[in-house]
Amino acid sequence: MTQTALRLAGGIALVSIILYGLVIAFAYTFQREMVFPRRFVNAAPFAMMVGNDFERFALETADGERLKAYYKPPREGAPVVVAFHGNGSVPEPMAVRFGRGPWADAGFGVLAFAYRGYPGSTGTPSEEGLLLDAEAAIQYVREHAPGSRMVLMGHSLGTGVAVAMSERYRSMSLVLEAPFSSLPDVVAATMPFLPGQLMHDTFVSARRIAGAQADTIIIVHGERDTVVPAFLGRRLYAAAPHGIFMSVEDADHLNLRGMRDAEILDIVLNGYPPEPTPQSEPVGTPDPMPAGAEPSAPTPLDGPVGSPDPFAERPAPPPTTTPVHAPAGSPDPLQGAAV
Repeated sequence: MTQTALRLAGGIALVSIILYGLVIAFAYTFQREMVFPRRFVNAAPFAMMVGNDFERFALETADGERLKAYYKPPREGAPVVVAFHGNGSVPEPMAVRFGRGPWADAGFGVLAFAYRGYPGSTGTPSEEGLLLDAEAAIQYVREHAPGSRMVLMGHSLGTGVAVAMSERYRSMSLVLEAPFSSLPDVVAATMPFLPGQLMHDTFVSARRIAGAQADTIIIVHGERDTVVPAFLGRRLYAAAPHGIFMSVEDADHLNLRGMRDAEILDIVLNGYPPEPTPQSEPVGTPDPMPAGAEPSAPTPLDGPVGSPDPFAERPAPPPTTTPVHAPAGSPDPLQGAAV
């Protein structure tokens, strides 16, 4: 190779390194705009969804923020769903979903609210801030429905909030749609060119769910989900002390919501089914973490980024198209996975 060719190759390499560094710097600087894209959320089309049977009010947090909230009280003694929406969503669809249909027929109440910084709420979002928002919601339910048990329900980013609250508070059920083991794991699965170790907000649910204080844990994931691949839901399922994993073959990240409400409600009210149901092969993206692989080393931000697996020596439960009961000490879904 001539000197000119060497200089050209070196120049291309240098430019590539500089461009990659700029991409990393941009992602690091604006990461909270990507994790919490509230400036791009248009709440106007949803404003008229919620009926007059809901109370509209400002939920006040311990640090002085005021959150747009909707509350429908339960029938006497019936449970209340505390709903945590996704990062690109608003609370109104959650309020309507749990304020009608089988949930309302069973007497359930619901509290749904917009995170700080989202349309209708004050403040700036962060993991710490969202957990303060959730604390305020739980305290509100405790004060206004003292005889009711809670169902903690989250979709996507909201599952990280719901799991954190389940670690702190007893509940009738923890219901998670399209959950993840941690946000750095989501980055590694969907944007592997970005270093998830640099995230400010990690939501390490795989560690928190081990201490969940819910009577039942229900995880629902669409096999066509490309935003949060289903194998991340299985990683979380493996770390849970007990639970049900529902695999929905034809569902993606958004149309998954509410698809299994009848089955979820039955488990919430009656507990896990006595026998597991037939299993089927996965159709979604396989888990790239090889069996027995060690998780990433801890970072100064929030412990292990690779979501340590407390059951790494056990075989994986195949996903199912119908609910599967998981005994305490759920088996590891990573064994035998594709690399």
